[in-house]
Amino acid sequence: MPVSALRWGLIVFVGASILGFLAAFLLSENWAEDLASLHRFNPIWFLPAAGLTVISWLGGGLRIRALIAAHHSRLAYVKCTQISVASTAMGYLSPSSTGSGPAVIYGLMRQGMSFGRSAAVNTMSFLANIVFLSLAGLVAWAAGAGRAIADVRLPIGGLSAADLFSWSAWIFGSGVAAVVALALLPNVARGVIERIMGSDHPRIERVLFQFDEMHDGIVAYWRTGKLSFVTAVVTGLIHFGSRFVLGYVVLRGFVVEAPFLDVILLHIVIQYLLFVMPTPSGAGIGELITAAVMSPFLTPVLVLPYTIVWRIFITYGTVIFGGSVMMGWLGADGAR
Repeated sequence: MPVSALRWGLIVFVGASILGFLAAFLLSENWAEDLASLHRFNPIWFLPAAGLTVISWLGGGLRIRALIAAHHSRLAYVKCTQISVASTAMGYLSPSSTGSGPAVIYGLMRQGMSFGRSAAVNTMSFLANIVFLSLAGLVAWAAGAGRAIADVRLPIGGLSAADLFSWSAWIFGSGVAAVVALALLPNVARGVIERIMGSDHPRIERVLFQFDEMHDGIVAYWRTGKLSFVTAVVTGLIHFGSRFVLGYVVLRGFVVEAPFLDVILLHIVIQYLLFVMPTPSGAGIGELITAAVMSPFLTPVLVLPYTIVWRIFITYGTVIFGGSVMMGWLGADGAR
């Protein structure tokens, strides 16, 4: 993962975020008043909002710690948390969170795990996230969040939030199917690798060895690591749950009263959608979705200020901290 790719990801992320906010401002009737309303956020609520961000980081560390236990590996919880935050930041800086996986693998390999085992942990971490978000999304949909966003449409192309939800559900399902196929049909996957690389490729044996190691690592969760995987899914209550609650805390910071459960359900849907958006962390799209979904609870002049403050805690803080961790790793490894 070269430093240049990290920098370009940051540039695209910032650019898309700015464009998203500009689009929201253009759709606003009084953007100057919107900006002025930022000062209405009570500073007292910065502490619980920041605390929820840190709790989300700690939950990600618990997920990594639980998954490596299936391979009889021991790694300090602080290191697991650093890997989780760095991978989350890289996911935020890449389309559809594609940068998260390489960051997990890189972080684990720096701690002595082989590529194959690290790839297996990353695969199951991705699957644990999908399972938790899918279950949370289904609960939110059944509890009425679907009706709440049924009429929410993005200003771009008239795309509805409900259609985005359905689209992301198909992507989540495809991800689960791919992992299951990898576990049940390893020979098919090996055949694909050989066809793509060619049987006479000088590195084919090394690649196939690493693939077999990753496959064995994934299968280990079905054989002896079921508890580790279930624990990883449950840690989503901390990792993602704190993000769901953050939306309510930011509302309270703007001295807005709203039903706690309704806000939580809508933020489950928002997180579900942002996980697979084609722009880094849904930048550009996420700002519009959040503003549209939360507008029923806010006066017009608070919609954009709410979105800005929420984004600062949900995304930008993690990008700054996790990106710094990753830059430190790359700098240290490059100096060797």
